[in-house]
Amino acid sequence: MKLLIICSEKSNTQPKNSFEIKTDTRFANTKFIPHLLNKKEVCTVCGKDCFWCRGRYDLDFKEDIVRIIKLPDIYEIFVDNTDDYLPESFQKHDVAIAIGIHQDILVELPKLIKESGGKALIVPCESGEWVSRWTRDEVIERCKRFGLEYAFPKPFCNLSYGKFPIINEFIDKFKIGKPKFKLYVDNNDTIKRAEVIISAPCGNGYNVCKHLVGKKLGDEAKAAVAKFWHSYPCLGGMTIDPEVGDTILHIGGYIHYDALSNAHIVRI
Repeated sequence: MKLLIICSEKSNTQPKNSFEIKTDTRFANTKFIPHLLNKKEVCTVCGKDCFWCRGRYDLDFKEDIVRIIKLPDIYEIFVDNTDDYLPESFQKHDVAIAIGIHQDILVELPKLIKESGGKALIVPCESGEWVSRWTRDEVIERCKRFGLEYAFPKPFCNLSYGKFPIINEFIDKFKIGKPKFKLYVDNNDTIKRAEVIISAPCGNGYNVCKHLVGKKLGDEAKAAVAKFWHSYPCLGGMTIDPEVGDTILHIGGYIHYDALSNAHIVRI
């Protein structure tokens, strides 16, 4: 399965006035792409004290990424000519992932994806400001028109199995989506080993699992999830999203608590 990633490149420029906006660059460049490349030198969390919690997992997917397209992070509020930013065609791929890009550019992706042989589009929403309801509905309509599978997980760690086989295959191959853990527990309910079956796309599943070892099921394990999920840190939006009635950051926390509550427990 081949991936095309479209995201924003960080600049040191700030909007000059209220007619310009700045897109988010952090999630793609400091979390998601380093997770796929699985290189210790790109870990941005622990610094020199990095335990390298992903090291024992086979997660090097660089050969599966056909291209990473980096767009600007400063735009006028409305982009009239998206051709100024997008190539005429994309490399042949299976799944395109658009992370934190201008919404006017996002709307133009389904046609280009279809023309380049793509089969699915995933648009993570780490903030309610990334994709409006109108934009999402318009992109979904265009995906249907061009026969593409689609997903708009809010946040990305809410990506779940569903009706689309290519997106289900994406979750299986890259072990990315709604977190799922396997815990090996002794007779005293102490977690002796913790394995990641599926991680949050930012890689936080591996960080959380590392810190569950030695903790007891129940309040002690929940406290570890609360501490180490949050301090990774989660980059979810911190303002109330009217669609979900909470902050995206809190939704990410609940998802990781659910991963602990629904973990596959093996008694040893």
